[in-house]
Amino acid sequence: MKTLYKIEPIALALFFIAVFFLFAGCGTTSVGKLGTPSGRPEVTIANNNIQTVMDGVASWLASQGKPIDATGAYTISTSFTKKENMLGISYNSGYTAVFTIVQNGADISIYEAQYNQRGNDELVTQSDYEEMQKELTQISEFLKTK
Repeated sequence: MKTLYKIEPIALALFFIAVFFLFAGCGTTSVGKLGTPSGRPEVTIANNNIQTVMDGVASWLASQGKPIDATGAYTISTSFTKKENMLGISYNSGYTAVFTIVQNGADISIYEAQYNQRGNDELVTQSDYEEMQKELTQISEFLKTK
């Protein structure tokens, strides 16, 4: 039987690399869980008011060199970059962090969510949550000095 076409080894290798990248991007991400009431990144500031906490979060962001992109009645957002590495290639990727401030009786809770600017995907892994919780703890400590 005569072969109608011959596949070059390089073409076959490129095909398998393309298939790998197609499926590598389709993996599922395990959602993190913290020991906070919501299981997500949050801190509670006792006996305070929303405006004082909003001003404190804005001051903390400024002290960290993070620009405030937008503010709402109960939210503050900032953008930042993280150095990432994929297949030995290092690059900077853009993210947005959104701080939501909520009144809970006499206390104020601050929640943080982060989104990838490329696809607006929320960062939800355990390590993402732990990084955000650390940041919120720093904000909480900063507010105690005000």
